Amino acid sequence: MTDSFSALGVSEDVSSALAGLGITEPFAVQRMCIPPALAGEDVIAKSPTGSGKTLAFGLPLVMQADPEATAPEALVLCPTRELAQQIGADLEPLAGLGVRAIAIDLLGHGRSDAPRGLYLLDDFALLLDHFMDAIGLESATLCGHSLGGAIAVHFGYHYPDRVERLVLVSAGGLGREVSPVLRMLALPGAEALTSAVMGRALVQRVLRSSFVHRLFRLTPARLVNLRRIGRTLFRADMRAAFFRSLRGVIGPRGQLGSFIEMEYLAAHLPTLVVWSEQDVIIPVAHAHRTHEHLPGSTLVVFAGGGHEPHRRNAAAFCETVAQFILTR
Repeated sequence: MTDSFSALGVSEDVSSALAGLGITEPFAVQRMCIPPALAGEDVIAKSPTGSGKTLAFGLPLVMQADPEATAPEALVLCPTRELAQQIGADLEPLAGLGVRAIAIDLLGHGRSDAPRGLYLLDDFALLLDHFMDAIGLESATLCGHSLGGAIAVHFGYHYPDRVERLVLVSAGGLGREVSPVLRMLALPGAEALTSAVMGRALVQRVLRSSFVHRLFRLTPARLVNLRRIGRTLFRADMRAAFFRSLRGVIGPRGQLGSFIEMEYLAAHLPTLVVWSEQDVIIPVAHAHRTHEHLPGSTLVVFAGGGHEPHRRNAAAFCETVAQFILTR
């Protein structure tokens, strides 16, 4: 049994960095995966949660990346934001060795602050531009889901030199139609009403109700997402940021504009459009319309419903995005 990382071929500087984190002996999955991965072989591993899978692929990733490269050297695809944040936290201590793993939440979202402001697409695009400057990233592939997709298109139009490719996942801003629920939330008084009913105890009772689960066919994955949204809306500042972000792109009659009509989409920019066939938030017709507008784009429509094809079809989505980035 190999009892050290150096015996697996891990370099001295990486081994020292791991020792500084209190990690001195490899787990079984790491002993099996690291040597062939360092040798350039393809590796598929299945191992329980907490068994060390992140470092099993993360260490070869760190060692084979070029620290002088100005473009991204590796792509780690995750089925959920929570897992992406976890992997980022695990690999971040090794950033000084040539790889930076970064999880970013825009203002008013996730774990970022929610200062008072308008939260318009211009604001998000400017923030992203400043963020890329701050980390020394000249350009990148932008992947945006829902509102994030609208932000990605807006950013690509105003900062074209910073965008290498676009991946639009159930993206906003590609047509006027949108869920009636979101249109209702754009009505005057919706924020005050939401504040009145967002009592923590009430929401928790609803989310724990098996009757509600059956009525709305709530899967475990959907419950996790709903609980995350609920935690956000409990906070007054985050709730205000949500409604300002919403009203920046949606009104009572639907989305406020179409990037296709505004000619924001560039034909020369490699673009991947991903949707669910029965998306009830933003209809799949927007995906087909975008693909027709950009004949050189790649369109992938997954069977079934849901507004999060990257969650419901995680493995296929990861493969699709990886192939797009590697070949376009």
